[in-house]
Amino acid sequence: MATNIYEPKFMIQMLEQQPPMPSFIKDTFFRRTQTFPTKNVEFDVKKGGMAMAPFVSPRIGSKVLERTGFKTQSYKPPLVAPKRVLTTDDIASRLPGEPVYNGYNPNRRRVELLQSDLIELDESITRREEWMCTQVMFNAEIPVVGEGVSDLIEFEFDNTVVVDIPWSDYVNSQPIIDLKNARKLVGRSGFSAAVAVGDSDTMWNLTQNEKIQKLLDNTRYEMGIIAPKLLENGAMYIGFLRKANLHLYSYEGEFADNENENPEFPGIKPEDKGFVPAVYSLVPKGKVVVAPANNFPAKMLYAVIHDLQIGSFARKRVPKQWDQQEPSERYVKISSALLPCPQSLDAWAVLDVGGTP
Repeated sequence: MATNIYEPKFMIQMLEQQPPMPSFIKDTFFRRTQTFPTKNVEFDVKKGGMAMAPFVSPRIGSKVLERTGFKTQSYKPPLVAPKRVLTTDDIASRLPGEPVYNGYNPNRRRVELLQSDLIELDESITRREEWMCTQVMFNAEIPVVGEGVSDLIEFEFDNTVVVDIPWSDYVNSQPIIDLKNARKLVGRSGFSAAVAVGDSDTMWNLTQNEKIQKLLDNTRYEMGIIAPKLLENGAMYIGFLRKANLHLYSYEGEFADNENENPEFPGIKPEDKGFVPAVYSLVPKGKVVVAPANNFPAKMLYAVIHDLQIGSFARKRVPKQWDQQEPSERYVKISSALLPCPQSLDAWAVLDVGGTP
């Protein structure tokens, strides 16, 4: 029996065989995933604590230590469902990389196009995941705005600290003190911060600070190492600052806004011919996240996808295809109902260190 390449199970296998697209924020802070067989996902959020064991008299015995409270929330994750259309023109024309002579037949092109479409649709969802994770880490909220949907997912986060002197002031700013205070704030949750992440301009200001420059020039004692290294996931490892006991990273991830007008070309709507999307940075300028890395308490949560044609799937990605008779077209889409969820709302801190020179 011939294999139907458009069966959901076959397309799922094709997706799972592809290496995942790197995404620095999600890969660093939201490594764990959980799927749900329901439309809503449930998650526990709590505040950490630093309670010490109390001293007691051997004549009195033990003393009750209260448990840290938590709140269980239920939420219907936002849905993303990008799709691609395959036309007769697509399978009749040479594909990129296809030999000019003795090229592929239409069936071979159909398979090649399916694979490339699945990869590109999957990567578009990964970029949305990365955007959502970045929104959580830097802004503690996720705006969910699209066709027929307008919502704001807010987390009860209060570990944002506005510094007194912006880091763009290389002489008077105190980035080491700012980072140490943020690390101390995280420590009160019971977690230990290990990384500081900001945009490249902000982290450049950090390395140019006069006090840090003097520390790095001290050859008698290693106060830190600045040795920039470009990573595969789009981030730059800057080095280790021993005085703050943090590894420093800059991240220049960007996203194209295909849903709103480009301010540089007013009046041209996304559905208009010649539309050019605006490109924005994922990391807000002038903000730095200080957080744990390997043990950051967060998950990517995925709700079930229900479909009358293919059934129900509790998976991160659910592909589907359908045909249209007139004109003759075939559609492929991937659905995902996703929500990045921090499980401890004080396990990280955000420094607002001001603008750039």
